[in-house]
Amino acid sequence: MILSDELRVRLLGAIETDTLIFLCGAGLSMASPSALPSAAKVAETCFDKWSATETLAPELRTDIDALAGHFHARGDLPTFLGIVPWNELSGPPNAGHAAIADLLVSRAAMAALSANFDTMIERWSQSRRVAMRGALSGQEAVTYASVSNPLVKFHGCMNLAQAETLWTHGQLDEASVKARIQSLANWMTLHLPGKHLVIVGFWTDWGYLNSVLAESFNISNAASVTVIDPSAPDTLQTKAPELWEKLKSLSTKFTHLQASGADALNELRTEYSRAWLKKCFALAKPLAETMGLNLDPDIGSMTSEELYSLRLDAEGLPPDHAGKLKEPPQGAAESAFLRLKLMSKGAVATGALLTLDGKVIRILNGAGRPLQEVREKHTNAASVTGPDYVICAGAVDAGVPARLIASGRGLSFLRPSPGGGSIWLTTQEATAELSL
Repeated sequence: MILSDELRVRLLGAIETDTLIFLCGAGLSMASPSALPSAAKVAETCFDKWSATETLAPELRTDIDALAGHFHARGDLPTFLGIVPWNELSGPPNAGHAAIADLLVSRAAMAALSANFDTMIERWSQSRRVAMRGALSGQEAVTYASVSNPLVKFHGCMNLAQAETLWTHGQLDEASVKARIQSLANWMTLHLPGKHLVIVGFWTDWGYLNSVLAESFNISNAASVTVIDPSAPDTLQTKAPELWEKLKSLSTKFTHLQASGADALNELRTEYSRAWLKKCFALAKPLAETMGLNLDPDIGSMTSEELYSLRLDAEGLPPDHAGKLKEPPQGAAESAFLRLKLMSKGAVATGALLTLDGKVIRILNGAGRPLQEVREKHTNAASVTGPDYVICAGAVDAGVPARLIASGRGLSFLRPSPGGGSIWLTTQEATAELSL
């Protein structure tokens, strides 16, 4: 475990009270499988590419601020942007990106401020049919909140405004950059006071961004401050003294967690999902107790992704969608009850799926929708190999013709998906078919 019990309770409490805010630096995107290069490596690539054209001072080779500043000082920043290895600044999201994205989309985190112009957080969301966009101003943070809670990007965004990305101190004197930074500073001043701040990956060689953030912090208090970075405290203080002192002054509850940001965030996401699912199974408690069912859903050993799949099932969503609810819907009570009932019959959990008498079963929240509608939506997103049965708890039989199959347990209305895949059942049909 990375998170202490005290820190876990504090951060889950921040989620409950809508007071959790992330500040993400470039270090977050350096974790596998993203493995984006450091600022020094980007500087080396740009320097080596340009050295055949112009003789540059050797000290510029590992200093991205100074190298970009060399071009900016002579009014030639667009040329520098043309030699930036943009392809190397793109890649697959890691577990930390997934955690930030999940908590923003489900409204568990109030906001995330990012110093990264990569689009890993947005990419994870968009691959799950959520059109998240990074906000480059305070106004955009408000406007884009209809899709997810804000992802505020004060460094810029390689997709939305590549030409306006912030690379060097010299740009801070430009009117347009000043206006954008001030807009974001105003947004932070309005939204950050009294919140629980979690800072991940700022202490990298993109040092000037630490200064920008410190200067933009016009707040004087926070409920708590948690810095997640594997480096020792004196190393962080040396790299960004202004930011370190500013963060330490914001709250008496200051924690430096020496750990990988991606790993720690994934653990927080796991704990959030467990708490979410405990609430979901609590919805089924009254009915389960009357039947004397074991109320333990056996989710303690599940991975983050397995827990997330179970959350999607409880929301009634296909696997290629993102969970959007901070709290389980009331309609999930029936699907939670069915899972407990199946487990009381001896079903064994493997992630979100159950196995009973050699048959693999998935339970979805049908939420009062026609079974055919739910099946079509999920079949389009499902892999070729699915479970033997999909039980749509709460779905209704809309009178769609079904194939009668004698299973040895009585006649059932079984609905195989196209191509002979999973058999889809309402709760009533599953009760008869599986002798529940």
